[in-house]
Amino acid sequence: MSMAAPMTRKEERESTLGLHIDELIAVNDEHAKGELKRFERRSKPRLNQPFPARVWGVDSGDLPFNVNCVLDNISSTGIYLRVPTLVDPGSEVRLIVQLLNRPNTGATAALQGCVVRSELQSDGRHGLAIAIEKHRFL
Repeated sequence: MSMAAPMTRKEERESTLGLHIDELIAVNDEHAKGELKRFERRSKPRLNQPFPARVWGVDSGDLPFNVNCVLDNISSTGIYLRVPTLVDPGSEVRLIVQLLNRPNTGATAALQGCVVRSELQSDGRHGLAIAIEKHRFL
C-alpha cells in the first residue's frame, strides 16, 4: 500500500482557487456552447470574464495606488488586468476580486501576488500579468 505525498502549500493554494475557477469555467462553458474554442497553451485554464476587482500596491514612482478595475482573465495561478498607473515587474500587489457567477452571486477572494509583466496598452492603461501567491475567500 503506497501513501500519497502530502500536498505542498503551493499545490494546496492552487487546488482551492482552482476548484472555484474550474466551477466558474464550467458555468461559463454552458453559456458559450456553439462558440469556436481557440487553442490554449497555458497549463491552467483561464476564465475570460470581467470580474470586478480592487487592486492596490506601490507604483513605479514609489507612490501608493488603490484603484477599481475589472479582470481581463483569471486562472488558479494568475490574473491579467489593466490599471491607469505603471507598476514595475516584481512589485507586490493585493486585490479583492468578486468571482461572480450571476449578478450579485458568487464568491469574493482576497489575493496577493507579484507583477510578472507590465505592458503599456493603446488606451494609456497598463496591463499587469500577476502571479497569485496567496489567496483566501472572504
